[in-house]
Amino acid sequence: MNTCDKTCPFLYRKAERDDVETLTELLCELYEDHPYEPLLAENKALLADEKQAFFLAYDNEMPIGVSHVALRSEYVNGKEFDETAGYLEAVYVRKRYRLLGVASTFVTMCEDWARHNGCREFLSDCLLDNTDSYHFHLKLGFIETERCIFFRKELAPAKR
Repeated sequence: MNTCDKTCPFLYRKAERDDVETLTELLCELYEDHPYEPLLAENKALLADEKQAFFLAYDNEMPIGVSHVALRSEYVNGKEFDETAGYLEAVYVRKRYRLLGVASTFVTMCEDWARHNGCREFLSDCLLDNTDSYHFHLKLGFIETERCIFFRKELAPAKR
C-alpha cells in the first residue's frame, strides 16, 4: 500500500511479520534505552494481533520511519465515545527525513486504518516536556484533552 502519487519520494506500506526486525530497529532508535530483544519479542506478538498495525516508510530500500497504531476498547484518557478508538502508539522518523511530511503521512495512514476498523475517534499522547510532539499533534488537528503527571514511590519490603 503506497499512499503517495508519482511525486512522492518515499514508499509507505503496512508492515508484515517479515518486517519485525526492521520496525524493531527503528523503534529502538525511538526508545533509546529499550533493549532490542524484549522489544523484538513484543513486536512479534503485536504483529500477530489484529488490533495492532505498523506502517513503514522507505527511501528506496532504506527504512526511514515507522508508526504503530492500535484499536483500544478500554478506557483511554480523553476518549469520549464508549466504543473502540484508534490510538497512535508511536511515530518515528529518522532525523535526516524529518520535516518532509513523513510523520504526518504516517498519522493519516493510521487514522485511515482505524476508520477502516470502525473507529470514529483517534487518540494519542505525548510527554509533558515533549514540545515538538505536542505541536506536531496540534498541527495535525488533535486537541488537548487533559494533562496528567504520574507518581511513583518505592515501598520497603513487608515486615514478616
